[in-house]
Amino acid sequence: MQDEISAYLEANPEPEAVDLLIADSNGILRGKQFPGNQLEKLFEKGANLPYSLMFGDVRGSTPTALLQPPLVGDPDVTYRVQPGSLQPVPWASVPTAQVFLRPVEQDGSNDEADPITVLERVVDRLNRDGLHPVIALEGEFYLLDPTQTPPAPVSPENGWPAFEGPQVYALEPLQDVQGFIDTVKQVADAQSIPLTSVLCEYGDSQFEMNLNHSGKIVEHARHMLMLKRAVKNVAAANETLASFMAQPLSESGGSGCHLHVSLLDEKGRNIFADDEGHLLNAIGGLMATMAQSMAVCAPFANSYRRFRKAGWSPNAANWGRNHRLVSLRIPVSGKNDLRVEHRIAGADVNPYLLTAAVLAGIHHGLVNKSDPGPESLEGEVPHPGNALPTRWREALGVFEASEIFRDYFGEEFFKYFCRSKFAEEENFHLEVSDRDYGWCLRTV
Repeated sequence: MQDEISAYLEANPEPEAVDLLIADSNGILRGKQFPGNQLEKLFEKGANLPYSLMFGDVRGSTPTALLQPPLVGDPDVTYRVQPGSLQPVPWASVPTAQVFLRPVEQDGSNDEADPITVLERVVDRLNRDGLHPVIALEGEFYLLDPTQTPPAPVSPENGWPAFEGPQVYALEPLQDVQGFIDTVKQVADAQSIPLTSVLCEYGDSQFEMNLNHSGKIVEHARHMLMLKRAVKNVAAANETLASFMAQPLSESGGSGCHLHVSLLDEKGRNIFADDEGHLLNAIGGLMATMAQSMAVCAPFANSYRRFRKAGWSPNAANWGRNHRLVSLRIPVSGKNDLRVEHRIAGADVNPYLLTAAVLAGIHHGLVNKSDPGPESLEGEVPHPGNALPTRWREALGVFEASEIFRDYFGEEFFKYFCRSKFAEEENFHLEVSDRDYGWCLRTV
């Protein structure tokens, strides 16, 4: 504790404030701000906050269904600092630090339903079998003009006319927002976020930012949350809205969060390259569990607007090499970095739970020597595969019935997650939207 604080104060001014960040089950950051002079106390004692913060809905509401025993009365629990998470907040107007917290039990052990604990439990099962995952996350987002309703793609910083069309992989749209990108890179450097490439994605003012691969799984997932926070705050400072919604614009491409995974043995050798049977078994496990994981990969009503009959977001469990229309892609690579790319999740996903779901599927496949079925060959129409549940309530029902994920994620997580998400889905379904009026008010 003291070493981390001392190292921070050596490199940064003493903070006037500390942002306490808690990633809830939706991957949304919640918390509060503490005085900077309470940093040591925070590390020693943590902070007492409602446990329900972990399982609120996207609006920050606490579903009544959640506040059943043992959560009647909305009790507080202690949230402890995650070691290694103390970083400066470069966009703040006064010297400010940030730390990530996680809930703990009364005896100080990690809370069983916390998404971080869920991920740690899955990684531990792999480690016990002598397997060590290496992952890399990619996040897509839009830069939008918040003064328009609905929001529209942002105009170039230099005042020039905007490009028409997505301009995928073009460099000029990057130059149009170069000031924003440069500032995000500076923030990433200040916060030790391993940001690598930045590219123009398949939508007007849609971009992708990638993290460097890492074997520190929990830290890597936290880095994606940090990157999202940095992107949103740098954009806000420029009076721009950065959105990681899965489908923010009806006529443009959706935003995904792709996850690349390879597995190393105890000697650091990539087992996918060492024996292709391991790769095929891992893909087989992901194929077998993909439908069951959809409620995690697509956590909100809007998430399901991304899955369309024609588009880059796969809506079936299929696989292939060097093929971007499948849900599990084996990218072109050398032997040492042979990996599988999971392409189902939206940018709105909780990276802890996405990573846990993918690693659980891989482990399930390796243990059971799962057969992935026919491959979608390069350059050919992809194999139709097994259809995925692309409606929210259906996906929640498939997840709730999954014995595989109950085993990997734990009963405590299932209890609170399902209570919260079914309530959120019901509330969304009951709400009368502008589309109800537009389609039906005068016609029926």
